[in-house]
Amino acid sequence: MTDQLMKAFVSKADGKFVRVKLLDSSYEDELSNLGFSYDGDINEHVIQVDDNVAKAAIFEKLRDFDVSFSDGKEWCPSEVFEYLREIGLISGPFYRVSWRGPGDYHLTIE
Repeated sequence: MTDQLMKAFVSKADGKFVRVKLLDSSYEDELSNLGFSYDGDINEHVIQVDDNVAKAAIFEKLRDFDVSFSDGKEWCPSEVFEYLREIGLISGPFYRVSWRGPGDYHLTIE
């Protein structure tokens, strides 16, 4: 467990798109520099990835910005991170976020 405040998290990453929800607008420039664009309909930043190699590269950069990866069901972003790590496309720890309720989250280092 960690007492770190979460500034952003990957909300979805099971297909050809990676979506990031910002809780702190200071990350907007970093996401834009990585190629993310803002989608006002879902209030998240989105980037399209062609394959797992590209997804792993984006995950590594997001992890280096201390962006957390959502826990949940059916290929949640934290499970996708673990899979990419298992197949050798990425290495190292990451922050996993799970929710107890609205605004009440729990971060662990995986």
